[in-house]
This record gives sequence, C-alpha cells and structure tokens, in this order.
Amino acid sequence: MTADAHQESSAEYDRRLQKRVGVGLLVGLLVCLGLILWAESQRASELESTVDWLFDMNVDSSPFAILFLLLPLFWLPRSPILAHSPGWLRAIEAWLAEGPQSSAGLAGTWRVRLRTLIGVLIIAAVSTTTCLRVASTEINGTGKSFAELPPGFHDEFSYQFQAETYLAGRFSFPSHPDVPRLFDQMHVLNEGHFASRYFPGTGAWFAPFLAAGNIYAGAWVATVLTCVFIFLSGRELACNGVGLIAGLLVAVSPGIDLFGNTLLAHQPTLVGLGLFLWQSLKLIRQLRSYGWLGSSAASPQNTTLLTTLIPAFLSGIGLGFAMLCRPMSAAGFALPFGIWIATWGLRQFRTQFQLVMTVAAGMALPLVLAFGVLGTANSAITGSATRTPYQLYTELFTPRHMYGFHNVERAQPLLTGRVLENYDRWAENLDGALAATNVWHRLLASWQWTLGIVALLLSLSVFAAGGRRLLDTRWWLILAGIVSLHVAHIPYWYDGILHWHYVFESGVLWCLLAAAATLLVVRYSRAADRRWLTVWWLLLLATSATLNQVAVHPFWGASRLEVGINQFAFPRARYEFFRQLLDRHATERPALVLVRHDSDDRHLDFVSNHPSLAGNLLIGRLPVDRHTSEEDTARAAGNAFPDRAIYLFDAKTGQLALLRRPAS
Repeated sequence: MTADAHQESSAEYDRRLQKRVGVGLLVGLLVCLGLILWAESQRASELESTVDWLFDMNVDSSPFAILFLLLPLFWLPRSPILAHSPGWLRAIEAWLAEGPQSSAGLAGTWRVRLRTLIGVLIIAAVSTTTCLRVASTEINGTGKSFAELPPGFHDEFSYQFQAETYLAGRFSFPSHPDVPRLFDQMHVLNEGHFASRYFPGTGAWFAPFLAAGNIYAGAWVATVLTCVFIFLSGRELACNGVGLIAGLLVAVSPGIDLFGNTLLAHQPTLVGLGLFLWQSLKLIRQLRSYGWLGSSAASPQNTTLLTTLIPAFLSGIGLGFAMLCRPMSAAGFALPFGIWIATWGLRQFRTQFQLVMTVAAGMALPLVLAFGVLGTANSAITGSATRTPYQLYTELFTPRHMYGFHNVERAQPLLTGRVLENYDRWAENLDGALAATNVWHRLLASWQWTLGIVALLLSLSVFAAGGRRLLDTRWWLILAGIVSLHVAHIPYWYDGILHWHYVFESGVLWCLLAAAATLLVVRYSRAADRRWLTVWWLLLLATSATLNQVAVHPFWGASRLEVGINQFAFPRARYEFFRQLLDRHATERPALVLVRHDSDDRHLDFVSNHPSLAGNLLIGRLPVDRHTSEEDTARAAGNAFPDRAIYLFDAKTGQLALLRRPAS
C-alpha cells in the first residue's frame, strides 16, 4: 500500500469513526440521561427538602447526574491534555497499544511476552486484593470475618460434600444402612449412594484446597485466574490497554468478588470458560487466514498445524472443564464460538482437510475425555452413564424445579413421598410473562453487579454503533455469547441468586464490551480532536467502580459490594451460631444432634455431615419426613446410635436440649 493510499484509508477510517461512534455516544447519552432524570424525579418526589437530594443519593443515578452535568466541560475544549508527553508516558502508551502481533522476530516475541507478564501481574494483584478484602470483612455479631464463617447456601455444602468424597478417593459413599433418611441433605442424593447431585468439576477443583486447609482459597484462585484470562482475551482482541481495562473491571466487579468468596460452581466454571475464550479467540485469528469472517485489523498469517492445534486443544480443555462444572452455562457461553468454528470447517473442508481435522481433533479430544469422566461419575452414582445425579435428584426431591415451561404443571405426575414439599413448592409455574420478567431481572442485575447500569448501557450503545466496521469482527462473538447465555436460561422459572446467577458468566463478557467501547471512545476523541472526552469516559468507569466498591458517607451509606456481603453473610451468621452453640453446649461426645427445622424458612437447612458419617458430631433431621413422627425418628436414631448422646435443636427458637446420654 502506498503512503497516499494509507493516508486515504486512515482518513476514511476516521470519518467512519466520527460518524458511527458519534451517533452511538449521542444515542447512549440521551437514553441514559432519560433514565437518570426519571430515577432522580422519582427520588425527589420522596424527599422532604432539596438538601436531602445530596445526602440520600441513588447510586444508580445520582452520581451520574453530576457527571453528565460536567460533560460539556470535557466536550468543548480542543486543546491537548498535555502540551508535551514525557518519555515515560509515551512508553506506557506504546505498551498499552501493544497487541498479540506486536513482535518482530524471536527477540521481539520474548520482549512482548515479558511486557504481557506486567499486565498479568497487575491484574492478579488487584484481583487478589479485592477477593481478600471481601474475605476479611468483619461480620457484625459473629466476631469473625466473612471467610471464617461456614458456607451460607445449600449448594455450597453439597460442593464441600463432593470435595470430601473425592479426597476419600470415591465417587460416593454408601447410605447409612439403618436410618438413611436421618441424613438426607439438601442437594445430596441418599438413595443407596450418598453423593452430591452436582457435576464433578467443582468438587474436583475445591478438593486440593480443602486438603490444604482452606477451601475458600479455591474460589480466590479461580477468581484471579479468571481476571487474568479476561486480560489475555482483551489483549488478543485488541491490545494490552483493552485487556487491562477488561481485567480490572472484572476484578472490581462486586458480583465477581462476592461469588469469589463462595463454594459455588461459578468461579471454577469461569476458569474453564476464561481459558476457552482466550484460546478460541486466538484460534479464530489463525483460521481467518483461510477466508470467511475477515477482520479489519488482521492480515494473513503463516498458519501451521501446530499453531492451530495448541489453541484448539487448550480451548477444548477449558470448555470441557467448564462443562464438568456447569454444563448449561458452558454451552450457552461457547455456542457462538462453536458455530463460527464449525461453519469455517464446513467451508474449508475440501481445500484444507488436514487443517480442519486437526482443529476438530484438538477441540474434540478434551471434550470426549470430559464426557467420559462425567459418564463414569454418573454410572458410579446412578447406575447409568447417561443419567446424571442432578437429573435424579430433581425427579425425586424437587420435580417442580425442572427445566422448561409449565414446570409446576408438568411435575404433578412425578410427585411422590420423597418430594421436599416445602422447598419444592417454592417454584413458580413458568409461562411467557414470568420468562420475560426473569430475562429483564437477569439483564438488569448483570449490569448492576458487574459495572453499573449507566456505564454498560452507554458502552453497549457505543459498541453497537461503532463495532461493525471499526473493530475486529471477533468482538461480535462476545456479544453473541451474552445473548446465547441468556437465551439458554429462559426456560427456567427462577431468575437466580441476586436475580442473575444463572447468567453469572456473562459478567466477564460485559466487562470486555465496556473495554471495547473504551477503545472506540479513545479513537473517536482523537479523530474528533476532543481528547478530554477520554478523561470523562474514564471518570465514568471509575465512578461506576467506586460506587460498587466504596461507601461515601453521607452521600450513600453502603456500596453495592457491602450490600451483597450483608446478604450473603446473613445465612452464614445463622450457621455460625449453630456451630458455636454445639461447641459450647453439646459437650457429650460422640453425639448426634437432631434438628427440628423451621417450616417457615426453606433456605436454612442445618443437616450437613462428612460423607463417611464417621464424625465425632453428626447432624440428623427430625422428623425424617412428613409421614414419620418425631418420636419414631428419635427412637430409631437412638437404636442406630446407642453409643452417642442425642440432642435436639429447635431451629425456630434456637434452643438445644439433651435428649439422651450415651448408653453405658
């Protein structure tokens, strides 16, 4: 390309940039301004005086109203931010602009890798800090930090149960031979095989951390790795700067930090999906040399079998592990990438047969191994390689919670005496109206618990307007992944923990889109000679992150992260009270504590034991089901455990009583 042609191309790009991104910014600003004015008018109507407006802010709108008022001060000036950039600043700018193809020969490649490591270390440090900040938060009334408390969700106890089972070298333990129903545990099968209902990946991830003495560290490490993979994905899509913004936004997202301190499956799933995302994007860059879905930034490369086999294999490993943790989420997240690669393979099958088969084999082998592991675990627990413990548990205990529309109606023929009636009746019958409401709740909450409504709505507007002709076309797979993940969960009646956990994995994709929008705004501000607009945009992102992480008294009393910590800590504090009560007053050991649960509280269940049922203290339920009396249950428990003291804990009153000392 000649110099004149290059200048023409650059001028045309700048023209499109100003037109498209300018429209996206204008539309996004108007929409966000309308939402802010509506929210503020609602708030103003409830306040007694104008002064209260400053000291009782709505974190989703009030600070952004101020930021929007300041926008003209950043829009009008056309003077440069700095008259002369110092050398160190130019070096940082060069590093931020460096991408996956910024190397010249072997020496250049190693220098690029070393500089990439800087970004990895920055992201890892920030992510570690935010995770440990949540973990060390003091929880009122307990005298302990968040990470020192027991888990709070039924699912967490089941995943811990699974990790304990794997550390014993087993897929399951046998149910108790005499009183199996006494130890029925939420989300744990107890039909001859005593095993977690969940898919095996999560327990396998947490098992080594449990063995090392801190199971929560498994969630911290997974969160840090996820942030690093998002940095590398953003770098693969554009440059270090985009990767750094995306990784930092994930690291300071309140939802990511919260779930990064739980024993739920989301963080291990994100590790697999993060690896899959990074390597799939790299693979697609290699494959585009052979045509179809070209890129505005990529040039033909000398693609070899090895350069495609490695990312194909690693992406298969990531996806395979994610599917062993949360198969529905993994499939929804990965579907657009799979469609792209499959379509490319069909188009190139005749002309690039060897390459197509290399890619297919590289991705398929880890997936086949993952399904082999799943089939083996299924067979060991349910007796069938194709019948999952999750499926069996749903059929037996919570049929109304099944996947699909009209779930409550479809569950009627499946109701038996084993159904957990109180918990099962929590389910609502899914119809079109409820599905639409759930989609809205999930979308809104996914914005709130990642970066914020205003910042992400504005980012989406900029991306939608400018992404088609101005960014690498792989960015559209990121947006497609968000849509696909939401669509996959439409046929489920519950919107999720914090109204979004079923589409939790979309949070990292939203952060990537915000980073893409940032890149477009930076380019636009330069092309339009409005460089101060970049400062305003970065203030927008910083404001959103600050609102999520920090309370600023007296303007707002709690950050979104603090609100989430308090919600998650409530059941943890209740379980801690139970644990301390037993430590102080259940002094006759060995002991069996029979729990009379509160029928009005379906979300606390105190029955949780080591899968071997060999502990010094066992917890059982009283009664074992709605057809058996408490007296019969206590009698059967005493006969089965004559060498144990028997206690009764009433969950409604919080009282513990000794029923029987061990037989002499």
